[in-house]
Amino acid sequence: MTKLVMLTRLGAWLAVLTIIVLSVVPGNMRPHALGNDYYEHFAAYFIIGSLLAFGYLRPMQLLSSGVLLAICAASLEFVQLWIPGRTSNVGGFATAMVGAWVGLLVIVVLRRAHERKFAVSYK
Repeated sequence: MTKLVMLTRLGAWLAVLTIIVLSVVPGNMRPHALGNDYYEHFAAYFIIGSLLAFGYLRPMQLLSSGVLLAICAASLEFVQLWIPGRTSNVGGFATAMVGAWVGLLVIVVLRRAHERKFAVSYK
């Protein structure tokens, strides 16, 4: 395993930990980076999905990453029902799940395109 893959995996899991922490703090303590909760959900999970897709190459690992991120998003939305100043909704979950799967898909597509480019250039 290369250092870059190890660093990417570490970065992905640190990002997951960051999302968990920011999801369980009271609403007045959470930073608002993009001004819209849906944009923030999509961007955060897109970044994590991309990092996981870059760090875990096997198809089963990619599928597991997507499923686990969806479960994580649903769990965090559920937990927010009991956190003061936080709201929980299906839209937040859906946006996070779509962001994670799009992040995974973008990296897979880019990887496949990159592999084909080099495969064709050697012929």
